[in-house]
Amino acid sequence: MSLRRPFAAVLQFLRVRQGFFQHSIAGGVTQSHISQLESLKTSATVDTTIELAAALNIEATAFFAMVIAADQKRSPREVLHSAILAMEELGLADEQMPDEPSRLEPPRVAGAREKKRLVQELKARGMSRSEVVRELGYSTATVGRLWRDS
Repeated sequence: MSLRRPFAAVLQFLRVRQGFFQHSIAGGVTQSHISQLESLKTSATVDTTIELAAALNIEATAFFAMVIAADQKRSPREVLHSAILAMEELGLADEQMPDEPSRLEPPRVAGAREKKRLVQELKARGMSRSEVVRELGYSTATVGRLWRDS
């Protein structure tokens, strides 16, 4: 799903409606880049979208809602209403969103830690290596390695 065409249409619509020329709104975004966006030769980044929205005196959220509305052939009000309902369903409509991504542990690392914990737990209960192999279904080599890592 490419938003290049509706993005170009909304950008041009807002610019012309406010009586701006491409060079009038050029600032952080060059006039040639605006021309390329409007002629479907390139796509906008999130940062470019924010800069263009500011140059057009509109909230970036409203600008992007208009792009989605154009793509879905709906009104911006309908798009924003649907977005609010979706956020409410997730219980996030009134939450403060993080402004930095969390550093997540890779699933393989978490899985390895859990395997080690299980082997060590069964070892502490007095089970032998062969009993742990049968109990957990791990290979003898895996249990042997995790057995020594205490």
